[in-house]
Amino acid sequence: MVRDLYMFSRGEKALVVWFSILYKTNMGAEAKINSALGEMEVKIRFAYLDNTEPDGQGKYVLFTEIEEETQVDMINKRLLAIDGIIDVESGISRNRMIHSVDFPLNFLGERALITRSKTFVDILKIIREHVIQPDGLLLLSGLKGGRGAAKYVRNIMPVDMKNCMAVLRELFLASGWGKLEVDFDKESCSGKVVVRDSFIADAYGPSDLPVCGYMSGFIAGYMTEMMRYTFQVREVSCKSMGNAVCEHVVSPAPDGVKPEHIMKEEIQ
Repeated sequence: MVRDLYMFSRGEKALVVWFSILYKTNMGAEAKINSALGEMEVKIRFAYLDNTEPDGQGKYVLFTEIEEETQVDMINKRLLAIDGIIDVESGISRNRMIHSVDFPLNFLGERALITRSKTFVDILKIIREHVIQPDGLLLLSGLKGGRGAAKYVRNIMPVDMKNCMAVLRELFLASGWGKLEVDFDKESCSGKVVVRDSFIADAYGPSDLPVCGYMSGFIAGYMTEMMRYTFQVREVSCKSMGNAVCEHVVSPAPDGVKPEHIMKEEIQ
């Protein structure tokens, strides 16, 4: 996953160029790429590595500024000559914009998009105004999202009871949702999740009721899938209500309730 996908270059005469380099991860290609770029005096403005490609492949994407288009072919040829490099793609942004190279954008194994938090919150407000039992609908939507995220993460990295909440914390931070503080007791399967700077609450504005029910559902779905135990989560205080943070209480679901009973796609 990549942050800050859309930036602008201030150099009026510069050409913003991107390179997407596909390589074999077991041949030390990353170091060779950096060495070659240094020798060619390529100044990297922004770059990221993605090692979730299949079949032992990785992707190195970088953005730089050049003055002459002829430099692009030279850099391409030098990179392709490196042992372990499978393919190199490149392109020029003549409007001096740095954006995601790959289309469509991928996040947690699915197509994604970048949108303003206000746009997301506008949808939430419309649902609240026109749908019967909107909070239940938003909770179920969050449950499904959290469950899907947990499944994807578990397939690409080792996750267990010891680190699954740390992974959730990093997911929230990396995706711009908020900063998590987790206080969870494994024995009683209860606790709380505090969200600082919730993107929903910040964009929503003043409210008499908590507005981050979608996050409550996401947390519940994620924890239920990761820990193989059915959780319920509810927001008890919210920044939109004037509180400093948004607090979500985590507790075991009532006896007899299984994960499939609370996942929308499996409700009969």
